[in-house]
Amino acid sequence: MNNEESHLIQDDITGDWIIVAPGRRFRPDGMKKKRGNAFAPNAIEPERILASYGRGENRMTVVSNLFPIFRPDSKVSGRQEIVIEGAKIMPFWNASVPRISALLDAFVERFRVLRGDKSIRYIQGFKNEGLLAGASQPHPHSQIFAISFVPERLRDEAVRRKKALKRLGMTSHAHALAEATSSRVVFYDKAVVAFTNPTARFAYEVRIMTRRRIDNITQTTSAERASLSRAIHSLLPLMKLRKLSYNFFFHDVLDERDEHFEIRFVPRAQLPGGFELDAGVYVNPVPPEIAAEEYRKAKKYT
Repeated sequence: MNNEESHLIQDDITGDWIIVAPGRRFRPDGMKKKRGNAFAPNAIEPERILASYGRGENRMTVVSNLFPIFRPDSKVSGRQEIVIEGAKIMPFWNASVPRISALLDAFVERFRVLRGDKSIRYIQGFKNEGLLAGASQPHPHSQIFAISFVPERLRDEAVRRKKALKRLGMTSHAHALAEATSSRVVFYDKAVVAFTNPTARFAYEVRIMTRRRIDNITQTTSAERASLSRAIHSLLPLMKLRKLSYNFFFHDVLDERDEHFEIRFVPRAQLPGGFELDAGVYVNPVPPEIAAEEYRKAKKYT
């Protein structure tokens, strides 16, 4: 394992934060080159295992990252964990609802543990599925980053939420649910609604929200997580049909009390071009209503 230390720098003009992580360049890429399964049960050193949840093929094994961006004792302080899903290589679009539920349950348990670390201020759970989504290993896995600072974008977002509350007379949670019109809804039940995002940066982007306003994933009930799992599962047929890479992610800003929990599901149907990268203005070629219709059709054909 490489011990070169990461460091955090800020652009004096834009205010953007950048993490320079030299040790990450030694990370093996199992997607581009055929290697042994780095996440097979017999390939994981026992000392790396932090916890295990679930049983059989729904067993979630949480391990430390061999090539972390963050370390508890470094200048860029934090913790980085990998949630290994099951024992076999399998595309996540073939995952069952119970398997997705087991993954969300593992996220809840790890977020509870990490929230107990007083140095942590921001926690993110995410999945990178496919090469264009940033995956480096074919074995299904998700990740958790817990860091000692809050990204500037989320600080700005908190300020905008407060301004929007005064301007609109409703919380950001209520405003988002109001945008879940019938033509945009992909999945709904008594606990959860999933809908194509009208302000999406990427084509086919979906917001998955609990109807009950809660701050973070640790506050979800088992029934809500079951609904969240069914919502995620309902999006996978289109990913399989179109052979798309995708990410989904959610976060918890520990000192922010007016957030609402949601999962963002972001297919990578196209990469940002020069205009998007320079201007910060994204071009989405698929209107949300058409995206929702394609999700609904894909469910019928699988």
